[in-house]
Amino acid sequence: MKSNIMAGLVTAVLMVAATISYSAAIFSGPLAGQLQVGIGYGLIGAFVTAVVFALFSEIPFAIAGPDSKPTAILTVMTASVASTVAVHGQADTAGAMALLSLLIGTLLTGVILLVFGAIKMGRWVRFVPYPVIGGFMAASGWLLMEGAVRILTRIHPTPENLPGILQPPRILQLLAGIGFSVAIALISKRSNSPLAVPALLLGGGGITHLGLRFAGMSVAQAQDAGWLLKVPGGVVVPVVWLYRNLHHADPGVILRLAGDYAALVVVTAITLLLSVTAIEVDTQMAADLDVDRELRINGYANLAAALFGGMTGTMSLSRTLFNFQNGGTRRLSGIVAAGGCLATLVFGTGLLGYTPVPVLGGMLLRLGWDMVNEWVLRGWKRLTAPDYAQVIIILVAIVAWGFLAGISVGVLAACVTFAVNSSRIRIVKLELNRSKYASRLDRSPAQNRELILHGDGIQIMWLHGFIFFGSANRLLLHVKELVAAQEAGGCRMVLLAFNEVLGIDTSAVMSLVKLRQFTERASVILVLAGLPPKVEHSLRAGGFLRDDDPHCRVFAQLDPALEWCEDRLLEERANRDETFRSADEWLIREIGGRELLDQLFHYVERVELAAGEMLFHQGESGDHLCLVYSGRVSVLFRPYEGKEIRIRSMMQQTMVGEMGIYRMAPRGASVTVDEPTVILRLTREAMDRMEADNPPLAYAFHKFVIRTLAERLDFANREVAALQR
Repeated sequence: MKSNIMAGLVTAVLMVAATISYSAAIFSGPLAGQLQVGIGYGLIGAFVTAVVFALFSEIPFAIAGPDSKPTAILTVMTASVASTVAVHGQADTAGAMALLSLLIGTLLTGVILLVFGAIKMGRWVRFVPYPVIGGFMAASGWLLMEGAVRILTRIHPTPENLPGILQPPRILQLLAGIGFSVAIALISKRSNSPLAVPALLLGGGGITHLGLRFAGMSVAQAQDAGWLLKVPGGVVVPVVWLYRNLHHADPGVILRLAGDYAALVVVTAITLLLSVTAIEVDTQMAADLDVDRELRINGYANLAAALFGGMTGTMSLSRTLFNFQNGGTRRLSGIVAAGGCLATLVFGTGLLGYTPVPVLGGMLLRLGWDMVNEWVLRGWKRLTAPDYAQVIIILVAIVAWGFLAGISVGVLAACVTFAVNSSRIRIVKLELNRSKYASRLDRSPAQNRELILHGDGIQIMWLHGFIFFGSANRLLLHVKELVAAQEAGGCRMVLLAFNEVLGIDTSAVMSLVKLRQFTERASVILVLAGLPPKVEHSLRAGGFLRDDDPHCRVFAQLDPALEWCEDRLLEERANRDETFRSADEWLIREIGGRELLDQLFHYVERVELAAGEMLFHQGESGDHLCLVYSGRVSVLFRPYEGKEIRIRSMMQQTMVGEMGIYRMAPRGASVTVDEPTVILRLTREAMDRMEADNPPLAYAFHKFVIRTLAERLDFANREVAALQR
């Protein structure tokens, strides 16, 4: 509890100092006379948002309040209001109109962030590339160090201002802050006590005051010299002041700020989402945070702040990490920090004048250095070269041109990197030819031999993932190389399976159109299978698919597509040489001669079946096998409490049912007739008679069965081996 109270008190000083500086930036120039109103506006916003986040955020040590990034938008907004009102001769109401526009901005931000959280827009932050978060963190650290130097020397750290910074007493104040920062780092590494850093802060403050007293400097002199904080000494409640001074409101002025309001909402939302993600990474939180919940909390916080006249606020990355590193781990630390803002609002800013600047600047230096060291120095070793380059690019862009420009550059760099990397992704998950992968159609031995021998004519590619321009172009180049590597006319068909494709972009469609044009010139047929509806729509819209297209065929599933390719290849081979024989010639070759075949006809029964008849039923006794003499049958399997599925088909000159008769087991599947079919049925009883009466025939038949099973097993083994590559 003590460490959380101490962390909250120290963080409160930082919160109040930062809030006052933001108020001074917003209420500057023509509005400088209303700075006391601005301080009240800032402190109310800091108190309300800090309390809401401390009570409800999933980050127990969260510190919320005004932030530098939304403040940049608010500063532009008030400057625009002041100049517009002055042009219309209403300079006396400039402050009131500016405050009204600011409160409307807080209100709109609260409402829209609530909507963002309700429609779950926060989840999209999970898609922010890791280097963008790293660049955001590194830039935040750099800006913290810049702010620390500015606090210590009261000079903005630029190359032009370097000579002024190096002049005494500013260089002494800077060295004191650096020394205190080093002391914090050393103590933090050597001591695990949660009171170590708070004790160091108190000790540093005491040493600073003793040194100032020894030098003979009063509090006022020390504030003027920059050793102690110097802040305005009064606070005005903004809502009361606005009621008294806003004689009339000009809706036109408010409407002209629509673009600024949009920018304010976007910047606040992005700041919150990136801060949440960065805090998850930096503090190594075990569970992912609900960013949509944080958006809603931020929305409620800003609605409450607008009700009481407060500034737009959000979770602060720097102050949250500052609180955490100083021992704040519970909600109490955030409540104490909010209480510090409330105390300043009620009792004034006088007590802040005793805060030692070297202590405050040293703490900021240490926090900023830790973030820069983590992402710039250590990142050199643990990030890949492209990711590290993105971190540096974002860091430089934010420092040079601001938060929005830096994030925009980072997202652009991430998109370019993603496009380059996606072009290297191989979208072909697996690639085989017909020699190693067959359709679920059992063919005759002669056809199987032809398909294995000339299987290179059918190239099968399984695609997966999302197809981008780069990956589609790689596919085009690969197909060109594949066709060129084949002998003249060797590759006849390219079958692309799209079952695992998630989507395709327009530029990738153009690459596939080029692929189609190439295959047409090369007399290669493209066959597409398993096209998702959205992908098919994109291909048709892009001109890749056409109706009645002889050069590109589309099938709903892979197996029918491969079966079609096999049929076409067999037709082409049959036109070149007559290799396919009749069923009698098949049996003569398999049995071992015409004489043995004539003897086999005495033991088998010739049966003619019509389409739709059942040859076997799953679960019945396996008491016979069938030789498919002509026609076609299909094997159907019904899982336990499941829908019947077709697992394969069998053409003429094939065998079915042999497993049941040899194993003497019930049928494992059903067999149905697809078209008029003639079978030769051999029962177990007939087989027993054949073994007793004609051993040579039985021996030849058993060899035929064994050879058939061996060929199936051999191809299945080669298919499994190919699929496991």
